[in-house]
Amino acid sequence: MTNKASNILGFMLIVIFSLLATIYFAYHWVNLLFGDNSIQVYSSLKHKKEYLEYEISRLQRENAYLQKEYFELKNLEPEE
Repeated sequence: MTNKASNILGFMLIVIFSLLATIYFAYHWVNLLFGDNSIQVYSSLKHKKEYLEYEISRLQRENAYLQKEYFELKNLEPEE
């Protein structure tokens, strides 16, 4: 009888440990997928970075164009 009770106790410990390990790893997977440092956040920041780099490039080109136009207009004005 003690052998059978020992087997049941061992089985219950394995079940409890397995459940705790499953909950622990499930929590970390959910955090990895949907948390503050998740894959979704990383992807969103990556796209935002690409957009901002494009916007910087566009604004630099626009700035160069406007500076050129400004200096051309400035040269057309009579000097005082």
